[in-house]
Amino acid sequence: MLRSVCLGGLLLLSGCASLPFGGSSSESQYQRGWVSLEQDQYYLRGCQDLAAQPVERIPAHLQRLFRQRGVSAPLYIEWIGEPGMAGEPTQIDQLRYVSPDPGACRQHLSGILMRAEGPSPGWQADITDSQIRVFLPQQRRTLVFPVGSVIRQGSDWWWENDIQGRQRRHRLSLRIQPEACQDGHNWYGLTAVMELDGQEYTGCAKRGSLERLALFREYRLDPSVTTRDIRLQLLPDGKAMLSEDYLNQQPPLVSRGQWQLLSGGRLLVSLDEPDPQLQQEALLFMIQEGGAVQLPGFHPRYGRDGLRLHATGTRMPWESGRRLVP
Repeated sequence: MLRSVCLGGLLLLSGCASLPFGGSSSESQYQRGWVSLEQDQYYLRGCQDLAAQPVERIPAHLQRLFRQRGVSAPLYIEWIGEPGMAGEPTQIDQLRYVSPDPGACRQHLSGILMRAEGPSPGWQADITDSQIRVFLPQQRRTLVFPVGSVIRQGSDWWWENDIQGRQRRHRLSLRIQPEACQDGHNWYGLTAVMELDGQEYTGCAKRGSLERLALFREYRLDPSVTTRDIRLQLLPDGKAMLSEDYLNQQPPLVSRGQWQLLSGGRLLVSLDEPDPQLQQEALLFMIQEGGAVQLPGFHPRYGRDGLRLHATGTRMPWESGRRLVP
């Protein structure tokens, strides 16, 4: 049974964690990156960051985890905390996921708000904005339930619904609880209990839709450029604004539109209301390490090297969706 367990083995922690869904304050956000320990000093590096920043305070059970592992390799973590500006240290308030997997930053769970899964027998439930997709690999069966209403009981979240199958009616109850859970080498801050057609399945849960955590709310041209100031602002609701100030005592040229994340680490900024002097309709940026976005190749306004903007704002918050509140 994985429900409400205290952890053993590689990820043995002292006691069971009780972690609420929300952050410690209205400014807290969901984040991801790497924690390392060097000469009794902890360092934190976001998935898109080039350099690690020292962290003064991390949860006590994460400190115990480093001591128990006895190795110096960094750990991938997802956490809730107050985000710093680009390149600034942040704060870890509540752990949500810990893994030694070196490729964890490349796993985004695109389009999935929450994934719950467990062994014995194996199962997986992916919660999206509109449906819960249940996969039972041993039975080679997939069932898709509408999300329907979400029930909140204390700190627990509970989904219930039923659908008509070819031969019978299927009933689903899925509950996610803020309690520690272990799945092989990984530690989770959420426990999942699913009941499907009268059979109970237990496991762990974590958030998905992690691509936008690579974005920041504002980007600008390198301050060393003294001929103009270009800024790109991205709002959590998908709106975007591009301004170009030529530092000639004239108002900046401003275009407004929408932004969208595409596959392969691409950011599409569509300017629905371009400034007539800019005459631009869409810009396709590549998201780079270090928090920058690069408009590659030749551009008639920016030359053969395109346009490179550096992150200067705070990180983009996680997208909770219409029906799932973080």
